[in-house]
Amino acid sequence: MTDAWNKLVERLEELTDLYGIAGLVEWDQAVLMPSKGGASRARASATIGGIMHARLTDPAVGDLLGELEADDSLDDVQTRSVELLRREYDRETKVPAKLVRELTETTNFAYQAWTEAKPASDFAAIEPHLKKVVELKKEQADAIGYEGERYDALLDLYEPGMTSVEVETMFEELVEGLRPMVDTVLDARAPRPEFLSGNYEVDRQERFSQWLTRHIGFDADAGRLDTSPHPFTIMVGQGDIRQTTRYNESDLPSSIYATLHETGHALYDQGFPERWHDLPVGSYASLGMHESQSRMWENQVGRSRDFASFMLRELKKLFETELGSVTPDEFFEGVNYPERSMIRVEADELTYNLHIVMRFELELALFRDELEVADLPEAWNVKMEQHLGIRPGNDGEGVLQDMHWAGGMQGYFPTYSLGTIYSAALFDKANRDLGGLEGEFGKGETSRLLDWLRTNIHSKGHMLDAKDLATKVLGEQPSAQPLLDYLKGKYSDIYSITF
Repeated sequence: MTDAWNKLVERLEELTDLYGIAGLVEWDQAVLMPSKGGASRARASATIGGIMHARLTDPAVGDLLGELEADDSLDDVQTRSVELLRREYDRETKVPAKLVRELTETTNFAYQAWTEAKPASDFAAIEPHLKKVVELKKEQADAIGYEGERYDALLDLYEPGMTSVEVETMFEELVEGLRPMVDTVLDARAPRPEFLSGNYEVDRQERFSQWLTRHIGFDADAGRLDTSPHPFTIMVGQGDIRQTTRYNESDLPSSIYATLHETGHALYDQGFPERWHDLPVGSYASLGMHESQSRMWENQVGRSRDFASFMLRELKKLFETELGSVTPDEFFEGVNYPERSMIRVEADELTYNLHIVMRFELELALFRDELEVADLPEAWNVKMEQHLGIRPGNDGEGVLQDMHWAGGMQGYFPTYSLGTIYSAALFDKANRDLGGLEGEFGKGETSRLLDWLRTNIHSKGHMLDAKDLATKVLGEQPSAQPLLDYLKGKYSDIYSITF
């Protein structure tokens, strides 16, 4: 073990602690912080962020990386850790401090403008802020550098190693299969099941969610499940994974599937090797791979016929009056009920990815200088008609519905669909490797699937980028076909249709 490596690990341990503090502050803000604490919390968060950036970009870190890159005695874990830290160090040091500050300030103003513009459906109120955000993100991409095109630099922040062209190819395959499928399924669907809009006491929903997350493998001694307006999962430290969900008295499935989704994230975080905790390899392969774990537990497991039937039996113990007459077939059909939605976060499993594809196409056009910010509202409406066959009645339910663009998160949206694509392919592989998974789900047994994920995905951390990890596990390049096959199989089962 070299002296340079030991010195680097000391710095990594400090960075890990700082990331944990930042995570705890973020969790507290969403779960416990009083409403008047926002201003001081923003300053505290900025202070922590500044300290982390200073520690990461310290020239001494660059010197240690240079020394270790010339050391041929490092093992695979050390070599990969140096490679990953080099990526992050170069990216952070290439972007001028002035640009970092300007981006932070501009996105803060843009986010505040968005919170007011969305309910008022007033795109003009945010347009100058959003225009400035896009200009600065282009500067950031140019500063970081790229081999293919500008958007690649931003995509790489969230999905390392993936290019715009690769995403385009995968999404074209997805859209080609999805759009006719959506039309066929929606033409065949039955009326919306009544139980989807009932009256479900929140306390009992919470009891079920707390039981469900532990039942599928979440270690409650190494984490928590709380409530927040928007569900999320965050790693505070080793043995401390915080997840949140939300409850709606008139919408029982929303809390169930939010909980399953976040538990998927949490199981991934709890599955990294402890010995790698302070190293760059001891983290997720990409946001898309993280999303694959949440989507798998939410959809491939949670919305399967067998696991839905299992959950219904358990739910009837808590909601006997509300669900007593609901059959397993009705429940399965209800939790998979498809419809065209204006709002991405309310979209069902069948149509959700079309929402993501259109956002990706708009982002790509912006960063290829083929679209101006001022033209986004109409471009959005055209894309909605093209992909989903509906047109927003106003910008609040259209171009203003997400906070991502105001927050400077261009390049993030594709990870949602990449994760969905990965989840279907990985589940198909797990089912072929293990056999009989869905039958076990009917008994509430999911441990064999979790063990497979621990072995093939979680324990690998970030030793490989997501697309390379998926390729290694699948034995082939990931594609949209397993997802399309999965959706065809599900809706053929529900509505007795052929494609």
